[in-house]
Parts: sequence; structure tokens; C-alpha cells
Amino acid sequence: MRGRVDSSLGRAGEFYAAYKLQIAGLQVSHVNSTCDLHVTLPCNRVLRVEVKTAGVISQYGSYRFNRGGSDADIFVLVALRENLLRIYSASDMKSVTTTLRPADFTQQAEDDDIAGLFLR
Repeated sequence: MRGRVDSSLGRAGEFYAAYKLQIAGLQVSHVNSTCDLHVTLPCNRVLRVEVKTAGVISQYGSYRFNRGGSDADIFVLVALRENLLRIYSASDMKSVTTTLRPADFTQQAEDDDIAGLFLR
């Protein structure tokens, strides 16, 4: 049963990330391949996006995100309890596990991360 819950949580995060990116004016497509989403930037460049979702805070007070084996261009980290996301380039996600505190998820940080996509 746990695997089913994890995949449902992950799928919810994918749709939430797609929603947030579409609201910002980006074209988003769901894909079932080596990444979760394709995001088309205003310059028509397509980015491969891996979405990682955390639904609970660890006993240490942080959200934990596992990179996995993805070769995506960017990673969107979704904290469902916060209803916010953060965006990192693949070069910033070198560690297998990334931990972020709830305070790292702010509306301003999310807005800045999304705006940064328009500059790629």
C-alpha cells in the first residue's frame, strides 16, 4: 500500500507544479519518460522537469527530497503542506537527498524561482 500512496503523492505534486507553472504563463506538458514534465519557455526552449514531492516534515523539521536517477534540466520541489514549490537546476541538485526547511518555502521564493525560468 505504501508504494501506491507514494506514487499518488508524487502524481499530485506533478499536477500541482504544472498548475503553478501554467498560471505563470509557461506551456507545460505531462510526459511519461525520463522526466515528469516538459516546460516550454517563451524563447521556445523546452526544459525537462523532474518533480519531487514531500507531504510530511521529517522528525528533524525538514522536507526531504530524493533526486533519483533523473537527467532532467530542472527539479521542482513541492511541499504540499505549504502549497509552495522551489525550483533548482540540475547542477544545484548534485546530492542524492536535498533537505529544505518549511521556512525555505515562501511565496516570494517561489515567485523568484519561476521568474528565473523566464531568463533561461
